[in-house]
Amino acid sequence: MLDDLPTLPDWLMPDQPTPALLLTALLVFVLLSVLTLCLVRAVLVLLRPVLAGMDALRLYLHAAFGDRLRERWPRSIGLLEREAAELLLLAAALAALAASASGLVVLAFAVVQDAPLVRLDAAVFEWLQRGRDAGLDRVMVAITEMGGARVTVTLGLAVFAWLAWRRAWAPALYWAVALLGARACVVALKLGFERARPASIYGGVESFSFPSGHATSSMVTFGFLAFLLCVRQRWRLRIPVLVLASTLIAAIGVSRLYLGMHWLSDVLAGYALGLAWIVLLAALYLALHRPGRLPAAPLGTVAAAALVIAGGWVMLFRLPDAVERYREVRPVSALSLVPCTAGAVAAAAGSRVTTATAFCRSGDSRETSS
Repeated sequence: MLDDLPTLPDWLMPDQPTPALLLTALLVFVLLSVLTLCLVRAVLVLLRPVLAGMDALRLYLHAAFGDRLRERWPRSIGLLEREAAELLLLAAALAALAASASGLVVLAFAVVQDAPLVRLDAAVFEWLQRGRDAGLDRVMVAITEMGGARVTVTLGLAVFAWLAWRRAWAPALYWAVALLGARACVVALKLGFERARPASIYGGVESFSFPSGHATSSMVTFGFLAFLLCVRQRWRLRIPVLVLASTLIAAIGVSRLYLGMHWLSDVLAGYALGLAWIVLLAALYLALHRPGRLPAAPLGTVAAAALVIAGGWVMLFRLPDAVERYREVRPVSALSLVPCTAGAVAAAAGSRVTTATAFCRSGDSRETSS
């Protein structure tokens, strides 16, 4: 089935994943995240003379042509009243928005047209399932629950309540729009594509796989929270906040793949959708409101308390049942990547995989599931 995939070197794709390998990959990801953010900081320091020159030019143009522009194009004068760093940040946000939105479109076309990426889905799926372990199952279920509705909704309500108590209505509004809008986008795309999961413990719209709701939710919840914490803060605060958020987001995505609930393209699409959404809202927030610095320590404390309370409740009262639910539908092969044929249906009927094919729409899956 996967013979047409290129063979990867053993050091890059060992026989099966192990806890030590996954932990090493996580540590490497953290290190690369720190190095990347330090590099960004270094680039910004090197750009300071350029930004100073751009600001000098901006002030000259404002003094020379400000009155004339205000009469003819009143809206354009606002650009000359913003610092060069703000304009550069908005330009970077637009570039990131275009890149993430394009990535989502490319992934959607790849899924619809059975591109090589879909065959890579099967390769990653089978490799991760070879490494299933009882102890690692519990760890991955615990991680995946951190991106579930119980935790993210609790965190969302706690942060919104704190912002409302502080009368920070603009960030509270953007926070609510970020969470609710992302959820609406996920539901719309799931209903539009109706791609079946490799295996599922869900019903209704959640039985569809593309894009990953956990990946989108974690990206938007923890990503936009990190944005609010980092606005106009020093880099010694930004770096640990961004590294912690990105590590948690990446770990949740890996947990969805390990548990067999999503294909790789589903998780990547969830990340692309979430990133596009938060970049769009962050750019609007910065462009329209010129926000001040939120008190990071109280906001971070509220967010951490909500995570500890909700996560602790899930670990104490829900984790054993959740582990059993995931184990009951533990997928054993990539049968669900085989097109809808009589042989594929017969093979799926004799397995523990609960969905027949990623290319069948929901009606086909219901007809062929045992």
